[in-house]
Amino acid sequence: MSARASPMVVTGGLFAGGAAAIASYRAPIWRRMPAEEFVGDFERTLRYTDRMQPALLVATIVSTGGFALTADGSARLLASVGGAGFVASLAAALAYFVPLQRRIVATPPAEAEAIDGMRARWLRGNLGRSMLAAASFVAVALAATR
Repeated sequence: MSARASPMVVTGGLFAGGAAAIASYRAPIWRRMPAEEFVGDFERTLRYTDRMQPALLVATIVSTGGFALTADGSARLLASVGGAGFVASLAAALAYFVPLQRRIVATPPAEAEAIDGMRARWLRGNLGRSMLAAASFVAVALAATR
């Protein structure tokens, strides 16, 4: 793997792995929690993930863009596809997930039905975002091998 590809693959792998960990480990636990317990656990988890995941995603987008600009052929195409997926993930976070997360955390525990609805939407969306992150990572990893 070239030195140009390493940052893209490392940061992309870390971001996609973090997204997969939430989808495969925390999400099943959150589905079973009562609303009040879920909100507290969700908020604590976000405090940790919101420190690293956005930085990893931006670093991935920048390094993938840099790689795509200097690559050619299938490496450029694959990096561009992967980069587009990572950009879509960032756009979804800014437009959908962050506002929804804030509403979940701000909703009083007495409004369990509202929390349950928001939780279901967040979990479905997060599964889709995790799959997009994994597919994007595969594309950039393949680009690195061309």
